[in-house]
Amino acid sequence: MNIERRDFIKGCAASSVLLLGGIGSTGKGEAKTHSAPASTASHIEKSIKASFGGGFSMQAHAQSGGLTYADIEHCGNRYAVASADLVDWKIVRSSL
Repeated sequence: MNIERRDFIKGCAASSVLLLGGIGSTGKGEAKTHSAPASTASHIEKSIKASFGGGFSMQAHAQSGGLTYADIEHCGNRYAVASADLVDWKIVRSSL
């Protein structure tokens, strides 16, 4: 079986949406955003680490205009990265 990392990540993201969609609809009348900020940050951090490797740590993130921006750090170097789909990340600024 020959599967690339990006295809695997896209498949995982699609399956987690299907699984979490059923979980969120079980409680009627309950708020669905109990831990949304923490889970969103965790999802973004996992996506960045999948794209750049495990040595990066996320410092902050923000979403604006359909893009997700994040400040990451690796070995004292800081980078600003952006993504439209949380799979393909581009470095938009670095401290090198």
